[in-house]
Amino acid sequence: MVSISKIVGVLSCGFLLCLGLSNVASSADELNTGQSDKKMFAVSDKDDFQAGKEVKGEVMRVDGENYVVREGTGNEVRIHVDATTETRSTLKAKPGDRVIAKVNAKGHAISFLTDQPIAH
Repeated sequence: MVSISKIVGVLSCGFLLCLGLSNVASSADELNTGQSDKKMFAVSDKDDFQAGKEVKGEVMRVDGENYVVREGTGNEVRIHVDATTETRSTLKAKPGDRVIAKVNAKGHAISFLTDQPIAH
């Protein structure tokens, strides 16, 4: 016979899993904006860009040390990442990964954080 505590445990885990998946679904909706009328630009091309700006979005492609990131607005931004950039993972970001980067006025990433596992 199955105890009540096991049933309550299974139902609780299922509820928490559903809550977690709803956050993932809403994050995916933010990325699915119309991109057909958007152009790609470098960070230094933005008229109102401020040094140390935070760029959040999805990696679209990787060209060596340069990453093209699509922001939630649909704009694509080229970000330069090298050995001086602060990262939390030893894994290289790949297309589809979500990132948060702090970039300077020249488009170089001061920090580049991905949803990759953290290196210990």
